[in-house]
Amino acid sequence: MWIEESIKKGNKMRDHFSLSGIDVFVKDQLPREIDTSFVFEYIRSRIPFFFMSGIDIIYIGQFPMMKKRDINAYFEDGAIYVTNDQDDEMDMIEDIIHEISHAVESNHQEFIYSTGAIQREFIAKRARLNDLLSQKFNVPKDFNTNFEYDKGIDDFLYRNVGYDALNQICVNIFPSAYAATSLSEYWAKGFEELFIGDPAVLRDICPVLFRTLVTLLKDLDEET
Repeated sequence: MWIEESIKKGNKMRDHFSLSGIDVFVKDQLPREIDTSFVFEYIRSRIPFFFMSGIDIIYIGQFPMMKKRDINAYFEDGAIYVTNDQDDEMDMIEDIIHEISHAVESNHQEFIYSTGAIQREFIAKRARLNDLLSQKFNVPKDFNTNFEYDKGIDDFLYRNVGYDALNQICVNIFPSAYAATSLSEYWAKGFEELFIGDPAVLRDICPVLFRTLVTLLKDLDEET
């Protein structure tokens, strides 16, 4: 029902936008200082349209899954869900682009992971991080073997270590603290770094991830 209500509300309040041909519905009001036109134009100018394949719709607001998992955004069944609780435009831009990266990952799993090269790069980085963290923390036993999303590992990095400290520890290992959370988040943060961060840094510290992203970008561009 809330989807139908969002559409009706969007038609009346101009809370219905378009991003590269994808409908965007604002279910719950954004802060007044957020310029949505800037947000969507910025994303449109940075992310090639072919990376939007597989995304059917984008919803902005409050959703039960966000509260349950304590997250700001997620991609599920062709839809991107993003919180309306945003600090500024770049905060919202990063959330949306991050979820676009997961849509790209879903569409191109075989290309990204079939050789095992990214997995090996990530595993080596986790091992280096484990050595550093174990000097001060009790690292989860499966930190060097579990590379899927795991709430225990996520909580350890976020709550025990803390992202401020982790960002310092991760310098020259991961593009950001959150990239160490799982293989999938490693991909996603690399995607962000390529399009709205510093591609040169990504190339230097994550060469396999960088080459995979650039090759996929080139291949898809040549197909269009």
